[in-house]
This record gives sequence, C-alpha cells and structure tokens, in this order.
Amino acid sequence: MVDAIAWVLALGTMFLMVYIPYRILRWMWRGLRGTHVADAPKVATYQDKIDAARQELITVPSDDLKEGTMAASMPVLDPTHYGYRPVAKESLVAVQDDVTKMEFKSTGNFGAVGGSVSIPIAKGVRFRVGGGNVKRHKEWQGTSHGRLLLTDKAFVFEGDQKNERITWGQVADIEFLTDGFQVAKRTGPPRTFAVSNPDPKFAAVLDLMLDRVG
Repeated sequence: MVDAIAWVLALGTMFLMVYIPYRILRWMWRGLRGTHVADAPKVATYQDKIDAARQELITVPSDDLKEGTMAASMPVLDPTHYGYRPVAKESLVAVQDDVTKMEFKSTGNFGAVGGSVSIPIAKGVRFRVGGGNVKRHKEWQGTSHGRLLLTDKAFVFEGDQKNERITWGQVADIEFLTDGFQVAKRTGPPRTFAVSNPDPKFAAVLDLMLDRVG
C-alpha cells in the first residue's frame, strides 16, 4: 500500500515538473511570434495578466481525477445579458469587445512591376514596352467591426458587416498576438482579428478551450 502511494505521488510530481515548464514555454512562444523585440516588455506584461487569469480558472484536483491532473472551471455567462442567441444548447464562456476583422485586400490602386523600354513611334508620341506588368496594390484592411465570443461549441465573430462561426472542430490552431488573434482553419485561409483593448481573461479562457478540444 505504501509503495502504491509513493508510486502515485512520484507520477504526480513528474507530471507537474513537465506540465508547468510546458505551459510557460507555450505562452512565451505564442506571445513572441509575430512580435518585435522592442515589444518584449508589452508581451511579458500581457502574458503575466493572462497567466494570472488562467490560474484563477484552474481548480484543485478532485478525487475523481487522476493524480497530478488539474481541472479548469469555465465561466458560464448569461447570453441574454450580451444579446447573444446560442445555437442549440451551447454555453457562452467569454466575450471580447472592440474587435476588427482584418483582410488582405486590394486598395484599388495599380502599379507597374518590372522594367520597360520607351520607343518613339511618332513626333511627341512614345510607346512603352517591356517585361513589366500592372498589379493591384494590397494591404491589411478592416472589413468588419464587432466582437468575439467563445462558446463550448465554437469561436464566433459578430460584426457590423458580417458574422462568422468557426466550430472547434474546424480550428487547426490559434495564434495569440499582443493586439489580436489569428485563427488557422483546417480548410481555407486564416482569419485575423485585431483587438483594441485585449482582455487577458478572454485569452485565458481561449487557451483553456484549446487545451480542452485539442
């Protein structure tokens, strides 16, 4: 009996020794991807707030869980308070306001790319010919402004121009940025959302949801 208890405690200790460094490295990687070195203090501060919010959601292991594992208590929000209409029996767990959906789109302007040669064809008239071609200029543009919502079933964007619902099964990965999120779908292009005032608790819930569905 004593040997069994010691074995279980040893397993729990080994799990925590691996899990905690993994969580720290994961958040460091997520925070630093796509961020300039000059923004490192901002990343660290934001990450600290997310870690604190995440820790508040972690509950003490219960008797029905394996030794060394931890459970997360997801907040359940009243959808009527946020004006959200749940799909089926899903639960609303987090809301992030002031979000802009970003898309890489044409500006409507054109520009010549490549070289060309000017050939005189008449007095005062010249014809340009060469290997160049005309291409549209593209840049990141905000196409819809609204909010992000997390439910136990999906990642949802509600905007003034368009809405989008991405079920967790359709999510391949989500990159955490200091000013937004980029959602990689299993099919189709990624979705990019810029956030004016990121809520660390929203990011913490999102991270826990990814752990849960992953």
